[in-house]
Amino acid sequence: MKISQKINDIMINKIQPLALKFEKQPHICAIKNGFIVLLPLLIVGSFMMILLIPPFDQNTTNSFGKAWLQLAKDLGPSLWRVFQMTFNSIGLFASASIAYYLAKEYKLLPLHTALLSLVSFLLVCMPYNENLADITYLGGKGLFLAIFIAFYTVELTRFITKNNLCIRLPKEVPDTVAESFNILIPIICVLITLYPLTLITESLYDTSVPVLVEKFLKPLVQASDSIYTLLFLTFIIHILWFFGVNGALIFMQLWTPFLLVNLNSNLLAFQSGEPLPFIVTNGFWDFYVTHGGSGGLVSLALCLVLFARSKLCKTIGRVGLVPTFFSIGEPIMYGLPVILNPIFAFPMIINPLLNATIAYFATQYNIIPSMIILAPWTTPAPIGAFIATGGSIGAAILSIMLIILNCFIYYPFVKLYDKICLQKQ
Repeated sequence: MKISQKINDIMINKIQPLALKFEKQPHICAIKNGFIVLLPLLIVGSFMMILLIPPFDQNTTNSFGKAWLQLAKDLGPSLWRVFQMTFNSIGLFASASIAYYLAKEYKLLPLHTALLSLVSFLLVCMPYNENLADITYLGGKGLFLAIFIAFYTVELTRFITKNNLCIRLPKEVPDTVAESFNILIPIICVLITLYPLTLITESLYDTSVPVLVEKFLKPLVQASDSIYTLLFLTFIIHILWFFGVNGALIFMQLWTPFLLVNLNSNLLAFQSGEPLPFIVTNGFWDFYVTHGGSGGLVSLALCLVLFARSKLCKTIGRVGLVPTFFSIGEPIMYGLPVILNPIFAFPMIINPLLNATIAYFATQYNIIPSMIILAPWTTPAPIGAFIATGGSIGAAILSIMLIILNCFIYYPFVKLYDKICLQKQ
């Protein structure tokens, strides 16, 4: 048996079932679904930033730029509040949404559990100082605690429910009333464990729990922005994709909280007029590394449309071209196919690695700015890069150049596969 066949068998029979099992794990599903449901709020908040931060210098002579700057100045106080209550409250909302979906997985009362997680998060992450609430950690800075509190709340509620430690009411009592009483014991248990711990921490260390957690997780957050972490995850995700496993769906659920924290930190630094501390964010991945879907498939689609002669390649290219512009690569990935196709293994893996390396160092050496805005992942890459960087033409140009570079790399492999398809045809 060939070595490639052995590797293929191991991936399909061993790795794929394990990856699918991991993907369906309740906590991973809860994080994924919890962030998906928050995406509209994050996008609205991000677009507030676009309105408030025009891509024009204060001394511009452009009439459109002047009008935009004046609009941002006039609407600033009102729109900043919208931003604060949407994008900059992601931790608050995540504590509820993640708890909701995890409770749903366990067939608990999802809304009741989500509200309990929300209250617990506020008690831990919104400390008071002389009757003034500190809302610093309601946003991205409190995201990791939001996930932990959501998990803790649901797991404790599940334990109590599983062991029937609840208040029993007569059958005549309406279901909604009975459900409200059933959640009383979990509420008491969660509050008497989390809140005293918060008070003790503030008393002993003269600081809040979120500050301690932030210090503890700082090395992990810094590591998430490393070129080595970026290249390692890019490689693993695309190796899995080659064998038919959606690597992004697995690893991005774990990486997304770190990327959102990075984006939030960049935004806070931008507001303060400080250097942006992080390079790798959600937009960096979407608009530089994997434009058109994992593997840089928009470039492959362009090559198929422009250079293929066989009916199969030409048809798949035409069908898949428009979706890949919006980062939906499945028609190409499964239709050509790219997965388990040894001809496309090299370009599919090397392109994202090259994209990641070039974009990382271009940002590190200030050729292009870091990203401060969350643009929808379905935004065409050059436009998304322009929006996410707050209006950088250089970012859009880099995105286009990476797409062209990927086309050059895909070209010889497309010609080879097209020749094979023509012979079969």
